[in-house]
Amino acid sequence: MNEKNQIVDNPLLLTSLFSGGIFYIPTEGIAKIDEAIQIENQQVELLTQQDNEVEIEKEITQKSVEIKKIEIPVSTVVNIIIDPEMVHWPEKLTEPLTKMMGAIRLDGKPLNLSDFAVFNLTLYPEVTDISKFISELNSDRVLIWSTNLKTEAFQTINSEYILANKQVLWLKDVLDVMANNESKMEAWIPMKKFFKM
Repeated sequence: MNEKNQIVDNPLLLTSLFSGGIFYIPTEGIAKIDEAIQIENQQVELLTQQDNEVEIEKEITQKSVEIKKIEIPVSTVVNIIIDPEMVHWPEKLTEPLTKMMGAIRLDGKPLNLSDFAVFNLTLYPEVTDISKFISELNSDRVLIWSTNLKTEAFQTINSEYILANKQVLWLKDVLDVMANNESKMEAWIPMKKFFKM
């Protein structure tokens, strides 16, 4: 290869010069000593690397448990349910919740599907205090749908509460409310008051 071919704009074009790699060939005695040192160093590095990976994995596991934060989108109304089905919006609740939210009027306008969110607390086993969970919500209005909720923050079902500057209405389970006309009326009266309809 002549000198003109070695002057290029892109240095990657010169890789053909070293396609076999670059080698240093020492004298025989030194090569054996270097080889032995390299092998020892490689073993030590491998052991250290494995130890470091285990330590890093432990740190990541510990931090992920400590840092875990629930990401909650902004919604006009948040519906909190406690349902054994491991999804936020169980299929059996789709129709009843959509109907009830569709009947609500805020400032004379009906709620769209995008205006409300549903959170199933069964998916958040780390939530031990519903009051703290509600205080972190990005909404001013919260509906709790749970017949068997046990918390000191709320004493009476079908009642309205103020918690961390948020209006909270505690109602029976969605399916309990939809069971008969009497239960529907029991829930609808506090809902009308809650939403000032």
